[in-house]
Amino acid sequence: MSTKRLLGITIFGVLFMLAVVGAMLLSSFINREGEAIALPEASASREAPGEIEPDALDRVEATTETIQDIVSTLSRPEVYSRDIVIQSFWEGGHAIYNIGVSVRGGVTSLRVRAPIGEEKRIIVTPDTLYIWYDGDRTPFAGSPGSSGDLRRTSDEWQMLATYEDILNLDKSEIIDAGYIELVGEDFIYAAHLSPLFGYTMRYYVSLEHGLVVRAEEFDESGKLVYRMTAGDCMVGEADKAEFILPDGTDLGA
Repeated sequence: MSTKRLLGITIFGVLFMLAVVGAMLLSSFINREGEAIALPEASASREAPGEIEPDALDRVEATTETIQDIVSTLSRPEVYSRDIVIQSFWEGGHAIYNIGVSVRGGVTSLRVRAPIGEEKRIIVTPDTLYIWYDGDRTPFAGSPGSSGDLRRTSDEWQMLATYEDILNLDKSEIIDAGYIELVGEDFIYAAHLSPLFGYTMRYYVSLEHGLVVRAEEFDESGKLVYRMTAGDCMVGEADKAEFILPDGTDLGA
């Protein structure tokens, strides 16, 4: 792999890892623009006494006090695939990243299509991070990240808002929560406010497979700076070809 391309990979990796937190750190002097996704109000879909369906009688009421307990019971599927779209907004423009995600046996494989440049392949294993472009015979191989957590590392490379972070919040930071139905499926809705930056993050988590399907982040003035949307999640399905390195090594076996 050429020095130029290796440098490009390194820069890409740094930008990817800092995509979400960087927006928060720059909030004091950057004014971003964007339009929010039109979603039903969470409060309109909450279950009120006398309105609970029979098959949901054992469902714990989702409030700012109980949402952490509910989130702690969720788990992600071990094998799945889906497509996600990440959008970042700033003053005068925005960027869109289309990412194909496949997970199998603790290994995450990504196909990243950025606004410019070639499609990038990323595979995150417990021990190694691999990055290459289509046509490369030898991928870049390095440490998966400094967090020491495989799930968090793979989330960072997807630029995902991580709903498990709700578990670490002070309850005073959680400003809204409830159940909501979108396109015929039940979700948990939660929102929290950063006391330091004044940013608001909203999460929509599937009760069926425990993954975030939509997330939005707004700056202190209410302007959208980050949006994540996911397509259908194919639980139990992940193409084995997505876990093979250019040299034929199968990381998903």
